Amino acid sequence: MAAPRERLAADLGPLGLEENIPRKIGAWVVDRSIAPVLPSADVRDRLDKLYNSIFSRTYANEAGERVMLMIAYGADQADRMTLAHLPESCYSSQGFEISPTVPSHVDVPQRSLGVVQLQTRKGLRVEPVTYWTTVGEYAFCEEVGRRLARARYALRGIIPDGMLVRISSINPHVQEAFSSHAQFIADLYAAVPAATRNRVFGLTT
Repeated sequence: MAAPRERLAADLGPLGLEENIPRKIGAWVVDRSIAPVLPSADVRDRLDKLYNSIFSRTYANEAGERVMLMIAYGADQADRMTLAHLPESCYSSQGFEISPTVPSHVDVPQRSLGVVQLQTRKGLRVEPVTYWTTVGEYAFCEEVGRRLARARYALRGIIPDGMLVRISSINPHVQEAFSSHAQFIADLYAAVPAATRNRVFGLTT
């Protein structure tokens, strides 16, 4: 079988996260006072080989809740989207203790989005995390689905793009944090343009 040659990212055009993700999402507005956890320099060097861009913002609502959004995007994920830099790896590299991951779902309009939830801790800082990944038009929370999606694209001669979408917050009340994440994700889904929504959330799982 010939190697895939057609790039999905070229057909879809630029993602434009900075322009297409609003600075106000429902009741949430951008807050510059807290920065998301970013990878160490050596991990960042490896990420630069996997991803074209890493987008991050912190949002807050009037109740004082804050969530941190990070999206790592790669235009060529045909055989490299092992996503070695999942949150489990990122936070561990920064010295956080990681709890076992828990598959879950978040309700967004007309569908249920599969996500992974985990707890991270570094000293007194407790940071619950919710994330999912995409391969082309599909969203996943586990590696088996990602591998199958890559294989389906390869059979069509297509090189898919993909991303890691991570939401986190500093909150020792873990379930409260996950509820805030779910609300933010639903608000994000409603706030972004349809074309961006389809790529960030996937058309289907």
